[in-house]
Amino acid sequence: MRPRIDPQDVDEFAVTPAGQAYARMAKEALNGLLADRPPPNVQRTIANHPTLLPAIQPLIAHVAGEVLPARERELVILRTAWRSQAPYVWAHHHAAGLLVGLSETEIARVASEDTSEWTLFEAALLVAVDELHTRSVISDSTWKQLAERYAEEEFLELLALTGTYKTLAFILNSSVAPIDPWLERPAVLPADPGQMTSGRHARPQGSRPPTPRTEAWNRRIVLQNGAGLSLLTPTTAHPEPPLHEILVRYPDLLSTAANAHDAGSRLLLIRRNPADIMPDTDGYTFSATHLFADSKGVPTVVEVVEPHDTWNANDALGKTLDYAGSGARHWPLHILQRSLEYTAQLYSSTGEHLLMEMGYSLDESSFLRTLEANLAVGRLRMVIVASKFPPEFNRVIEFLGQQLYPAEVYGVELCRYSDGAHAAYVPTVVG
Repeated sequence: MRPRIDPQDVDEFAVTPAGQAYARMAKEALNGLLADRPPPNVQRTIANHPTLLPAIQPLIAHVAGEVLPARERELVILRTAWRSQAPYVWAHHHAAGLLVGLSETEIARVASEDTSEWTLFEAALLVAVDELHTRSVISDSTWKQLAERYAEEEFLELLALTGTYKTLAFILNSSVAPIDPWLERPAVLPADPGQMTSGRHARPQGSRPPTPRTEAWNRRIVLQNGAGLSLLTPTTAHPEPPLHEILVRYPDLLSTAANAHDAGSRLLLIRRNPADIMPDTDGYTFSATHLFADSKGVPTVVEVVEPHDTWNANDALGKTLDYAGSGARHWPLHILQRSLEYTAQLYSSTGEHLLMEMGYSLDESSFLRTLEANLAVGRLRMVIVASKFPPEFNRVIEFLGQQLYPAEVYGVELCRYSDGAHAAYVPTVVG
């Protein structure tokens, strides 16, 4: 995505007092590791404000010092980046964390609400960041735990460190600062389930509530019209238009089903299939029927089996497992961006305008980055839609829904009811 504020040119930045101060600092920090690399985009972005960078740069340099042990410092920065959903900070301090001795497993655990595998002190440190993020104050119990090792100086340093990187998250996220190209294989920011209210993201693993089945009372629908009352009954006739076209026009049929735990969140169409709708020319494939996303950037991958199709449960389930494990490979950021742009064109609109119309709080750049990050870590909904499932398939869907956390798996029976002149489509959730 294009930055809202372009980083200052490297040569232009180098001759400024702030640029010269950064060059001196780079020679001293991390054994001079940064000295042979262009100044980071964080400094060059803030440099567009001539007096702000000289004011904030000494604070950034200070909190990068050794008042707190390096391991604890990086844990705090990474937790702040995750809670702030700041991909720039996460990518750079994922690398910095490895440099100071954190393992890949430990860094991955920073992006989790489960603190049981940390030492008591490090767990308290992560909780302190959470409390500052949500309430702007460290609770008495957490303060007491940290006070076993921290004196007043360390507490003030912790508060300044968290606040500094929260400020940087505001600046970098809102200016859409690009991750520096010299950072090798930058880590993808995991989504924060604490900022999501849909599906399993809002409840502990294993606490999946039962989904009520409605088929027992949905077998008859009475329609009132100008001619009086008409009884609609299930029909196996091939629907016209096809099921996948109905979902494109009325995604709320999925919002009230696959989003059963967050029914107020509407779905936005990102990409539709077949591929000739928007062919890819760079080797990426889009095998699902449709890709939607909710207002939190959680993707919903939809596979539709039309009534006239030859039903192949194994094929549909195989695709579902592929989506769970390889979502990021199918849909990297540039494909998501291009897909949304193309979909917007079909509606004579723009991606930003579609998001605004849907009432989404995220701007297009943040929305797509969140969508990509969720795909990368397997936080997605996979929905198979058919007019009717065989009973054994329902049991498999329910089993997969319990096992593929944090991914969610649903079947949606979209049954057609008709009296010959009128028709209605009623979704029933399986899983």
